[in-house]
Amino acid sequence: MLGIGDYLYKSSFDIIVLQEIWVKSDFHMLREKLKKKLPFSHYFYSGAIGSGICVFSKFLITETMFYCFHLNGHPHKIFHGDWFGGKGVGMCSLLIDNLDVNLYCTHFHAEYNPGHDEYEAHRLAQAVELCQFVRRTSSNCDMVVVAGDFNTTPAQLGYKVITHYGNLKDVWRDKNNTVDDESGGTCEVPGNIYTDPKNLTRFPHGSRIDYIMYNAKEGCEVLVSEWQIGIGKIPELNINYSDHEAVIARISVTKNEDISNSSNMLTQKPMSRDQRESLQESLLVLDKGVTRCLNEETFFQSMVFVLALLLYAVNNWLVDPVRLESSLLMAFSIACTKLGLAIAIGVCVWTALILKRAEFHALVACKEDIMKTLGV
Repeated sequence: MLGIGDYLYKSSFDIIVLQEIWVKSDFHMLREKLKKKLPFSHYFYSGAIGSGICVFSKFLITETMFYCFHLNGHPHKIFHGDWFGGKGVGMCSLLIDNLDVNLYCTHFHAEYNPGHDEYEAHRLAQAVELCQFVRRTSSNCDMVVVAGDFNTTPAQLGYKVITHYGNLKDVWRDKNNTVDDESGGTCEVPGNIYTDPKNLTRFPHGSRIDYIMYNAKEGCEVLVSEWQIGIGKIPELNINYSDHEAVIARISVTKNEDISNSSNMLTQKPMSRDQRESLQESLLVLDKGVTRCLNEETFFQSMVFVLALLLYAVNNWLVDPVRLESSLLMAFSIACTKLGLAIAIGVCVWTALILKRAEFHALVACKEDIMKTLGV
């Protein structure tokens, strides 16, 4: 973190968006180090440990807002931890000369297991909610910029939803004017010390999952004049600043005088074929997510029944009262077993009746939103 702070202090960036700043003292250290060059900053608090998203800006931040995704993984997957961060999308309204710019910062749920992606529906729902949030909060601004770790490659459905349904433009595509993503890897790239060599067999050039996207009103001419990935390694230590490579872009905006008469950049228009197909495909993925959720809910309900039977058996059949009274160790072991079974039953009840119900409702809500958009 000190290395990142030193690098940013020596740089000439106007706006910096960071993810996975989980420790608040790290944000405070960065804010103190950068306050002379980037006097405006904001950390988006959310969840149990914070969203990890923060912004440093040369320009005045006039308003902030955070939208927490309805689906954020599972609390019982402690080693994944996404649920505890309360992931979502944060908005900072910036006043840049005569431009009103909405900066959106986000971090989607991680994939963890590409061969068995149990969070595909969650990330897809997050992509839909991102598009909805940006659309409904950008009517009064001249331009939107969306930046962050989407944990989604350009070949995956979530990217298509964001670029088609969300009508957002990828600066990498603008600058390179190509669909070849081999040179644009931002994670698991060769040469990064945090990259697992096993992953290079699947993606020799890494995966592009971190983005800067934008859109602007009619009357605003936007040019992506520079673009790069990566900032090298920390001097003298020969280690990377992060397991993800930085994404850097220079965006030039020219605003015409008659901008006030132009329409909102994200105003709903007749849907294109690409938009409709990406949303229809999203419904299929969400249906799979609903099925998975219901199956897991049934599993935890069954576990409640099995554990309750086991607790009853331990309490009434499997313990010899005479031996129990004569052995303190036996009594302690049985008491711990009963307590463990009782806790396990409580966790299963909570997961089945609260967590899985909430996940089911969030998936169905996202489906309903898409169906309304499609006119189904």
